[in-house]
This record gives sequence, C-alpha cells and structure tokens, in this order.
Amino acid sequence: MTSDSNQQRDPAVQEMLDKMAISEAIMRYFRGVDRADAELINSTYHPDAWDEHDGHEFNGLTVGPGIVETVLRSMTATRHNVGTQTIEVYGDEAAAETYCTGNHTLRDGRRIHTFVRYLDRLERRNGEWRIIHRSSVIDPFELLPALQDTGHNPPELARRDRTDPSYQLFQS
Repeated sequence: MTSDSNQQRDPAVQEMLDKMAISEAIMRYFRGVDRADAELINSTYHPDAWDEHDGHEFNGLTVGPGIVETVLRSMTATRHNVGTQTIEVYGDEAAAETYCTGNHTLRDGRRIHTFVRYLDRLERRNGEWRIIHRSSVIDPFELLPALQDTGHNPPELARRDRTDPSYQLFQS
C-alpha cells in the first residue's frame, strides 16, 4: 500500500500477491499431508469447505482428521512434489489447478507413485485465502515393490508429526 490510505495497490501487483498467497495456502496443505498434521491440513480450508478426495468427502472441519485417518493410516511416509500450477483471481474468489506427484510408502514397504491434479475454488475472507471446494483428478498411478535394503540407506530423519525437523525451522 502507499502511504496514502485512500489509494489502492496497483491491480497487477495485487493479483500477483493474491496468487502467491493462494499458492502458499495450497503448499501448506501438502506439507500438512506429508507430516500427517490434521491441524495444518485444516488451516488450508474454510470451515464450510467441501473436499472430494479419493472417494471420500470431507468438510472444512473434518478434512484434516479425515485424510489422516482414512488415507494416511495405511502409509508410513508420503512426499508430494508440486509441478504446474494455474491460478486465476476474480476479486475475492479464485480458481486453481495444481499438478502433483506423490510418493507414498505403504506399511508393507511397497510404494505408490501417484499423479494427481487438484482443482480448487478458493475465497478470500478476512484477508486470508483458503479453499472452499476441492476435487482431485487422479491419473494412472504405479504400484512399486519395496526398496531393497543395501545397508547404505541414510537414517530416517523425516517424521510424520511435530517432531519433524521442519517444525523447528518455521515459527508457526
């Protein structure tokens, strides 16, 4: 904003800031899933949101616990990598399509490599962008065998809770 409170920010700059805030909200979701942090996942959604996810439906208050309990409990690790992202802003509403690959380790050691597009409608409320509706489009995925233990694997540092080293890095 300029020093004169009556002047508005340049619309192109505001759109860029909105897109960055939307992208950060979506990235917060993936971090929450990879850490199995239901609270962090929920922070991406408005309370009255609706999520259609892998044959399950959740609202904005149940999506975090729902994903942790129904999707993640069969896995010992997940890692999402975000690729192409398209965001369009329409005032206080927006649409986003986010391509993502996921690497998931099942409890029996087998691995799943997924290819998903997340289709989100978002709203800005009280200055904060959050998801109001999400659906996921799952492309074909690969089921892979367990990794062979060569004796040279690094120690497990990643954790699926708040003892993960990333929680010490970030303030909130």
